[in-house]
Amino acid sequence: MKTTVKAALKMSKLNPSEKVTRGQNIINSLTAETGYFPTASLPFPIADLQSCVDDLHQAVLAAINALPGTVSHMHEKERELLSLFNFMRSYVEMMANKTTDAQTVIQASGMSLAKSGGFAGVSALTVVALGNGVLLVQVPRAAGESAFVYQYSQDGNDWTSFEFSKLASAQLTNQTPASTLYIRYAPIGTSLGAYSQVKKAIVL
Repeated sequence: MKTTVKAALKMSKLNPSEKVTRGQNIINSLTAETGYFPTASLPFPIADLQSCVDDLHQAVLAAINALPGTVSHMHEKERELLSLFNFMRSYVEMMANKTTDAQTVIQASGMSLAKSGGFAGVSALTVVALGNGVLLVQVPRAAGESAFVYQYSQDGNDWTSFEFSKLASAQLTNQTPASTLYIRYAPIGTSLGAYSQVKKAIVL
């Protein structure tokens, strides 16, 4: 069985200014390595990533002056950058694992190899685009929770349950690449719990 190689952004411990630098390096690498990452195959234009980096850079400069609202605005732009770069990370993983040398492809993207160690529990709802129209959904399990209901939506309003499982992970399959979906879940203990916050994902 082929081992799936994972990519890592390595941004979680960086401050906003450092995220700008890291993001720009990834953009430069993706732009230079069109042999691995053809423009036509990208889930969205590189210009969208560049806009996120530029917006965060400007927000960092504004926050230096500590004017009202500038710090919260900076952190909002920081979250937007992380969200979009995580979508691109999923794409890089998909492209890398189609080859015979996934590690080289991931490193060519400017991202890092994630440390292997098997499945680890998550602390919040996590959605990963695996490619071929498949989303992997992982959820945290609290004490007393024995099962989960998983739902998706195309507009964030009308919801469809796609899995009822005792497992803290589920796959949503047969979705249209490049489409946007919204994911949520509810834990089941002695009764059905409240639904989680919604996570948006782009299908690859």
